[in-house]
Amino acid sequence: MDTKKRTLISCAMLADEVNHILQQTGIKLPVIWVERGLHSTPEKLNRILQHYIDALQDQDEILLTFGLCGNGTAGLVSKHTQLRLPRFDDCINQLLCKQPRTKRKQTETDTIYLTRGWTLDKEAILQQYKILSRQYEPGMRDMILQTMYNGYHTLSVINTGCFPLTPVEKYADQAAACLNFTRTTVSGNISVLEHLICDMEDANILTLAPGEPITASLFEL
Repeated sequence: MDTKKRTLISCAMLADEVNHILQQTGIKLPVIWVERGLHSTPEKLNRILQHYIDALQDQDEILLTFGLCGNGTAGLVSKHTQLRLPRFDDCINQLLCKQPRTKRKQTETDTIYLTRGWTLDKEAILQQYKILSRQYEPGMRDMILQTMYNGYHTLSVINTGCFPLTPVEKYADQAAACLNFTRTTVSGNISVLEHLICDMEDANILTLAPGEPITASLFEL
């Protein structure tokens, strides 16, 4: 029987996926949830993650669901415990990756991706639309949105199989209408998260020895 002491530090954006895996596998794994949206402030994300890592030095292994996240994990180090995390730029790349991985980025540059977790963010598209609608006339609101989402043309739901799809697609349809975008649904993949949580070997997971810092070069092909 595995008696390894492990704790998972996860972005709340992946709560549906993490909880699904824990329920399906029956694994009892302590989880520390970090608020969603911190990828936009990588320095703050880095400080919060290092704080939690430092507080978990009595563990045998610390797991992160975060990838590089805009360098938000670069420089993190666990002095006395092993550290494992997905070898991806961010969770979108991770959820779109099919095994075996043939390339790190599998996203379309003109597409905004979302799962149910993204729809709950205070800065999600419909939430922004409603706030701007209260603050500005329609013409100014639309100009601001066009500036914010310049270069994007498609809104795509990632179906990870871990949340009810219909309400998320309805949200995406409404958001796409506000931006005059095309809306699609693509299949997702949670195998890397599964392997991380289930303590399985995976070339898409970085394993760092105690005292070894996370560096951006580790995420390169």
